[in-house]
Amino acid sequence: MDTNVLKSWVLEDYERPWTANAERSWHYHKRATMVREARERWAWIILSEQIPRLSQVRITATPLQKSRRSQADVAACYPTVKAAIDALVDVGVLAGDTPTQVTQITFKAPQVAELDGLRLMIESED
Repeated sequence: MDTNVLKSWVLEDYERPWTANAERSWHYHKRATMVREARERWAWIILSEQIPRLSQVRITATPLQKSRRSQADVAACYPTVKAAIDALVDVGVLAGDTPTQVTQITFKAPQVAELDGLRLMIESED
């Protein structure tokens, strides 16, 4: 019998995630600012949820959009998700973001919601 219990946390940021296509056209200073701001926002969200230190996680990312118009491609929000994963390391939830710690990232199609944003589900057997 498997005694591992899957624990999960659902985190949401109500800043519309930027896409890989948008990031390609930015000056490196703008990109650095966007990444820094996203990491800081996600760090506060993570800390507010009091997620304990974890050895391994699986992450599911779902972009949230107010309407179906101009929905981004699945996984287009990868740069924002990467910033959120970096925030998990910044606040000490994960020791790193290597394949040893982050074993899976799943991207779901955008979901219509009340606000633009990004939902991350973090799952762990720790």
